[in-house]
Amino acid sequence: MIDPLTTFDSAGPAFYGALSRIAASTGPGRAVRRGLEEALVILVETLGYRRACLELHDLPQEGARILLTHGKEQGLDHLYGPAPLSTGQVIGSRRSLVLQDVKDHPDFLGRPPQELATLSYICVPVTIPEPDGQVEGFEPLATSGVVGALSVDLPKAPMVFLEAHREFLTVVGAMIGNAALRLRDELDRSRRRPPAVLADSPSVKEDRLAHDGHESQAAPPVAVSKSMRLLLRQIAQAADAAEPVLLRGEEGTGKEALARFLHGQGNRRHRPFLRLGCGEMPGESAMEALFGVQKGEKAKATRSRRGVFELAQGGVVFLDDIDELPLAAQQRVLRVIQEGTMQRAGSDTPLSVDARVVATSRASLEDALAAGEFLEDLYYALGVFSLFVPPLRDRTGDILPLAERFLEDFSQRTGKIVRRISTPAIDLLNQYHWPGNVRELASCMDRAATVCDEAVVRTYHLPPTLQTGESSGTEPSLSFGDAVATFEQELLVEALKKARGNMYQAARNLRESYRVVNYKVKKYGIDPKRFTPGRRG
Repeated sequence: MIDPLTTFDSAGPAFYGALSRIAASTGPGRAVRRGLEEALVILVETLGYRRACLELHDLPQEGARILLTHGKEQGLDHLYGPAPLSTGQVIGSRRSLVLQDVKDHPDFLGRPPQELATLSYICVPVTIPEPDGQVEGFEPLATSGVVGALSVDLPKAPMVFLEAHREFLTVVGAMIGNAALRLRDELDRSRRRPPAVLADSPSVKEDRLAHDGHESQAAPPVAVSKSMRLLLRQIAQAADAAEPVLLRGEEGTGKEALARFLHGQGNRRHRPFLRLGCGEMPGESAMEALFGVQKGEKAKATRSRRGVFELAQGGVVFLDDIDELPLAAQQRVLRVIQEGTMQRAGSDTPLSVDARVVATSRASLEDALAAGEFLEDLYYALGVFSLFVPPLRDRTGDILPLAERFLEDFSQRTGKIVRRISTPAIDLLNQYHWPGNVRELASCMDRAATVCDEAVVRTYHLPPTLQTGESSGTEPSLSFGDAVATFEQELLVEALKKARGNMYQAARNLRESYRVVNYKVKKYGIDPKRFTPGRRG
């Protein structure tokens, strides 16, 4: 039961207090996006909601979407996305929705049953004021007057209390709608602002690199499968720590995206996130990129350059494929981790560095350690938070949500709207083994969206590697027995060719008895003498 609404006498003060704080956080003079994030925190902390989610559409251009969430428990705010069916129903109808029991609703499939048994759900439209003809230059964001939806998961309660919450959230939705107008203006101004002309000097390039890293943001990863939910909980635990993080997993599993998400969740999120591909450059170039160069005769450099560790002060240095770093560079990375100092190439002066190391490896570091290609001390330093990223074949519950996200990203990039994936195409996606993991799925959906000539991805839009005999019309015409017989004949002919017609040698090559091979040869009418050298049929 919700503490502030145990009785109606306590409901008013709880609601009024929350409204007052939300009005202050989203009022004029406050950064709008931060104010909206604070509003969700207020809802969760003041009224005991398990999770609050705000989804805004068409800001500032059609097709754009902003999604903000906040959860009561650590990590809960990004484990589950918004309920798409409920949200679409609310936005389309302009009517709020109350679900007292969510356990059988399709929007909540995949959540733990013990959690669903304790939850109710409310979703209200985010509305904007209608123009009265007196405000010059006023252009509505949406003709329907609805620009999004505000939803909450809350402890299960009687309908009479849920209705009180619905009325309260309707007021909050209207307040957020007013803030959405200001947010639209802010985003529109930034979108139309002409780009600044930057000089091509090294210092400006370095500052721009640091600024780009500072502004990087990552969308919450898809985490329907149990293995990904566990990984995101581990990321939530590691987000605010200062120790290094090592993400291990196969090529294409999304390790860099998870590293950026880790950065965005931690207390360094307002500082740079700088990436270096350790296998993308030779050893000396990698050293200079990491630690910089000091002008002078010693380094034979005519100018000084900062490396990523200096540029990422206070932020994160992301080392992709750290196992490919040469041992000398590994030693200096270890010094940064252990002592917080480094030296530029050509300099004897140590510099203080405050940068967290987040690294990835697709190879076996244990094998590299045994072969002397990876430092033992660095291996253990990176092992404080060693997180395994599962391959896509082991997280099949994420395949469809990921595919839908990639389609949405494609639509936003290109303006070509692809609304759904047909059921047979979904079956093909789920049956495939995805050796290229998430990266292969992203390429597959981009291809399908590009070649489809309607708003639906169908089986024939998918790459040939995903096709089955049924979907491509190439199912075998033989019966099972005929197919086995044909295969046996091919094996016997190949074995006899290799043995040059020698039946005993063919039997040994096939790991079968001479009696069985002789029987099969006679059954299929094969003449072993055809394969004896010097003989012709």
